[in-house]
Amino acid sequence: MTTEIMPGQAVRYGRTGTVGTVTRIEEIMGVRFGCIDTTNLLYRIDLLTPVMLKEGKVVRVEKDDRASITEERLREKVAAESAWLSVDSACEGGG
Repeated sequence: MTTEIMPGQAVRYGRTGTVGTVTRIEEIMGVRFGCIDTTNLLYRIDLLTPVMLKEGKVVRVEKDDRASITEERLREKVAAESAWLSVDSACEGGG
């Protein structure tokens, strides 16, 4: 069960551990990104995890383990598939 990320929601970017609040949502070339206030950078929505901020500490939102594993596998699949979009299919071998 995927939780929809909305502006004003506290999130964590798992790859770097960046935590902050989503200030806006943008769509670029069909991919949705959320801007996090602490870095003012855009992060792919599908790679953000909702969290609860509690007195300066981050508390991860409790989820079903099975759902978490399914979401992580989906994120990895999407990341792998999107990596192939940047390959230009040229068969050049330098040398």
